[in-house]
Amino acid sequence: MKKVFMVLFVFLVFVSCSTYSPQPNLPSTIRSIAVPIFINQTDKLNIEQYVTQKTIEEFLADGKVSILDEVKSDAVVKCTIYKYVLTPILFDVNQIPIQYRLRIYISLIFFDNKNQVQLWEEKSIWEETTYYVSNNLGMPVEDETIARNRVLDQIAKRIVARVIYGR
Repeated sequence: MKKVFMVLFVFLVFVSCSTYSPQPNLPSTIRSIAVPIFINQTDKLNIEQYVTQKTIEEFLADGKVSILDEVKSDAVVKCTIYKYVLTPILFDVNQIPIQYRLRIYISLIFFDNKNQVQLWEEKSIWEETTYYVSNNLGMPVEDETIARNRVLDQIAKRIVARVIYGR
């Protein structure tokens, strides 16, 4: 009897230590995706180029779908960058900003190209970061471009996670 419990215990330990692998949430008919250049409705130039390329790279790294053009693909990811908010959040003694929060908002549409139907839409997805522009507190100094690229990288990962895994 003790051996049965011991075997069961060892089995449960091995099962609980296994790694979690998220399962794709895509319809089985979707094996390829098109990622046309995102629409940029902000006053920040060329951020749509950067995040479109990063999103394609994230899809390729994930490996669950291939990337094709809009005509040949099973589905299309359509994205609009509609809000870019840069807010000073920490000031020095002279009321000069030393830390900023950058938040970028997008809307996302996932379109089934074969059946010509919209599968879903997310109207407000956002990612943010904070960064210091002054080294008064001993924190690493960054500029807006570095912070912006970090947020756009997060957005690209979020798009892939939403499209492939539904989260």
